[in-house]
Amino acid sequence: MSQIRKVVEALMKHGPKYTTISRETGVPITTVRYILKEKLPKLGFTLHAAINYGKLGLQRYLVIMEPSLSPDHMVNLLDLFGETMYLNYYSYLLQNRKFLTIFSIPPEFETSFMTFLDELVRLRVLNKYYFKKLYYRRIIPFRIDCFDFDKGVWLQNWDNTPRKEEVSEIYEEPEQIEGLTSLDIRILAELQKDSFLRYTTLSRMLNKARQTIKRHYEKISKTIYLYVILWMPKEHPELYCTPILVRANPVDSLRKKLHNVPFIHLEMKTEDLDYYAVFFVPSIGFYKVLRYISESKCIELDYLSMDYASNFVPHYNLYDDRKGWVNIFEKGVEKIVKEVRLSV
Repeated sequence: MSQIRKVVEALMKHGPKYTTISRETGVPITTVRYILKEKLPKLGFTLHAAINYGKLGLQRYLVIMEPSLSPDHMVNLLDLFGETMYLNYYSYLLQNRKFLTIFSIPPEFETSFMTFLDELVRLRVLNKYYFKKLYYRRIIPFRIDCFDFDKGVWLQNWDNTPRKEEVSEIYEEPEQIEGLTSLDIRILAELQKDSFLRYTTLSRMLNKARQTIKRHYEKISKTIYLYVILWMPKEHPELYCTPILVRANPVDSLRKKLHNVPFIHLEMKTEDLDYYAVFFVPSIGFYKVLRYISESKCIELDYLSMDYASNFVPHYNLYDDRKGWVNIFEKGVEKIVKEVRLSV
């Protein structure tokens, strides 16, 4: 295995800990630093922390929304939800003309949340919606054996070599870690945006003592189950790859077959066992992936918009250190009314 592949494999497990990666791989620490800070970014790779939201006491929900508003107006509302109403992610489905959204909320707020969604229908913001609890939404580890890090290209013989390690299904049970604070969640949010942040930088950003940051960092980092290596060139990504959403029957053999595709990014399973997978497929080899997915007999395929899409960090602004998570949905309708009047 090449030095870069060794470093990337250790990076996904440990995060950007140069000394740990160097000790585990035998690669000199100066080389590790060069690979992480210069080589990978030049190749179009970014690093993000994948979080088990269950350990924050949150339950994930898949909500597919059929809007009555135009996509341009709808994203204004979804951005508001992403800032203040527990929305983690949204993207517009280009074929179905619906928005796929992921909310992560305390399970005790489920009734209020559904009432909130019903209000969106009553206000004619939505025509209808599809609502399901998610057993999990998990990132799939990057297949380092399918990328030539020296040449910066994908290898096209991936279908002849199955993924070596099986990706287990791990349900995200909403069991909040002990002593959770808003500072913990704030640190986690910053790490999700930039996993290379150090104690000193976080101390300066959050105006807290370095030892305070270190203590909270060590506690909250236990919620990170993987450091995500994502290939997505920052400039004009639409020229290099296409995001695809696949819905399938949750047969173990089919799931494993989809995992063989090196461009798979994440998977989700709902409470009624619908299975979804998201792929970022490079332009070269695009037809091959479509043929492979088609032969896998998946139920449905759609394309995710890059223009109408956004990710959001954990909502530290919705956590009260004395009371816990805040039920913002009880006050959400007033904000919706204001926003609709501004948008329509």
